[in-house]
Amino acid sequence: MGARYILALVLMIAVMIIWSQIYPRYFAPEMPEPGTSEETPQTDTPEDVETEKNSNDPTIPPIPTQDTPDDPKVHVKTSTYNITFNEKWAEAKRWELVEKKENGTLRFPDRSNSDKDIPLNLIPETAVNCLGLSGIVNFNEQNNLKYQNWKADKKNIELSDTQETETLIFTTVIDQQLKVSKKFVFYNNSYTVDLYLTFENVSETPDPVRIGGSNALNGYELQWGPGINADLNEYEKMTGKRGRRGTEGAITYIGTGKPKRELKQEIATASVLWAGISSQYFSAIMIPEPDLRPTYLLVKDESNSDKEDVVTAPTETAVLRIPQFSLAPQQQQEHAFRLYVGPKDDTILKQITPPNAEDTEIKLPKIIDFGFFAPVAWAMLWVVKGLYTVFQNYGIAIILLTFLVKVISFPLTRKAHVSMKKMQQLQPQLTELREKYRDDPQKFNKASMRIYKENGVNPLSGCIPWIPQLPIFWALFALLGSAVEFRGAPFLLWINDLSAPDTLYKLPFSIPIILPAFGTIDAIRFLPILNGVTTMLQQKFVGGMSPTPASTGMQAKLMKFMPLIFVFIFYNWASGFVLYWLCNNIFTVGQQYIQTRFFHDGEPDIKENTPKRQTK
Repeated sequence: MGARYILALVLMIAVMIIWSQIYPRYFAPEMPEPGTSEETPQTDTPEDVETEKNSNDPTIPPIPTQDTPDDPKVHVKTSTYNITFNEKWAEAKRWELVEKKENGTLRFPDRSNSDKDIPLNLIPETAVNCLGLSGIVNFNEQNNLKYQNWKADKKNIELSDTQETETLIFTTVIDQQLKVSKKFVFYNNSYTVDLYLTFENVSETPDPVRIGGSNALNGYELQWGPGINADLNEYEKMTGKRGRRGTEGAITYIGTGKPKRELKQEIATASVLWAGISSQYFSAIMIPEPDLRPTYLLVKDESNSDKEDVVTAPTETAVLRIPQFSLAPQQQQEHAFRLYVGPKDDTILKQITPPNAEDTEIKLPKIIDFGFFAPVAWAMLWVVKGLYTVFQNYGIAIILLTFLVKVISFPLTRKAHVSMKKMQQLQPQLTELREKYRDDPQKFNKASMRIYKENGVNPLSGCIPWIPQLPIFWALFALLGSAVEFRGAPFLLWINDLSAPDTLYKLPFSIPIILPAFGTIDAIRFLPILNGVTTMLQQKFVGGMSPTPASTGMQAKLMKFMPLIFVFIFYNWASGFVLYWLCNNIFTVGQQYIQTRFFHDGEPDIKENTPKRQTK
């Protein structure tokens, strides 16, 4: 059992590594091709849609604003975020997450910095269009909303502990005809911000003011991007190598299926429930009130592609497009949006609703991507979070989860143990049959299957314990790469982030590991070394107590070096995953000891019509 068990685990790891390396490169969503089909939901669109050739052209980048150091700034501070706005453009330039834990430390510090008191800023330098507006007025490009100078009614806002909300209003007047205001409503102890855009025709002439061009779908745009902070840990920042990450980049949701990076031609004009940019653990999402019937556009600007090492989706801007409309003299319209800029925490996301439609379900937790075994991952996360509420330590929760998995799988493991014991006792008969039908494999297979059937032995039963392990390993692999609960979660002593490799001592040099996918050795990491030791002990004790014959030949040589190979494989993996594997090794040894020491299954009942066992 020991050798086959270890080899099966190696195969699982190989699949995980290969998939995590090739998925972002070769299986990421591509640009939709004209004529591709997709089931299209029934959505409302303006009846007078005029199609422009370039209305959905993803190659036209948004108009960037040109910031200068002298531009006036507006600062907003709450208990969860600090925002810096450029007053001239009425756009967000910094969005720092400052929520604190009960012990007073930051919940989301900048992991790329050794100073844990620096908050994570989700807006990188490349993101020059965060909450910017774009759209022409009265068919005059000079009057584009993007080019206007705005004025704020406040310069500094700081919500006190007793203050629940505060507002900030930017205003501008275009060509003495259209007054536009951007009213932000900030909330204490919340990651949401409400945005109200008010358009008012202040002209003294009888002519209406039109917002939008010739394309009825595109009155004005609300944008976020390009990109969002990649949130690299120290190892990722230094090496440029990232661990497993779920879906990242621009994302939108139309109300059915899964969130998408891009909409195919058949649903390009569908109304969307939300849109934004998503990174490994964080998202910036724009949620419009449903009555606006907004559409979505992904805009790419390849000029930022060199920033990919520090920015997630540096070339992508998510755009919400509001259909064109006109205002008669003294008429005004108010459009409401809810903004969520924060962690991909399902307990928070499932509570968020669109403005002016509190009963509308928008399924925001769908931005969390746990991959193929998502149901298993969600179940494991539920268990881990439950254990955390008791022990207040995700490392202990992982250890207890490992133990729980072993307890649940014990009946399967014992059944496999009994079956393999019977297999061993049937080996002399099988050897005799192999000699008898040496030149006729078909007869040998038929005769051996008859022996298995008569003695109640399943030759594949040895694989039974591995079956539940595959989805569990993969699900935990996905959890540590997507569940924000593990980001920066400490365990004990030097293990201060279960989603990153543990670092006992940082080396002044780095040594490349043989395979590029494994990264480099730039620090002393104790968990992978200890895991290698437990792998060796597992081979020794489980192999010694197992009823199956010892490995021979090439397999024996491979197994001899397997503990060392495991050290290199796991050297730069998330410490939470290595901790799970380490505990799994220890519990496997204990489980094997228990079933060998306390469960005596006796000799199998060999049928008389089967070949008799040879005597030594």
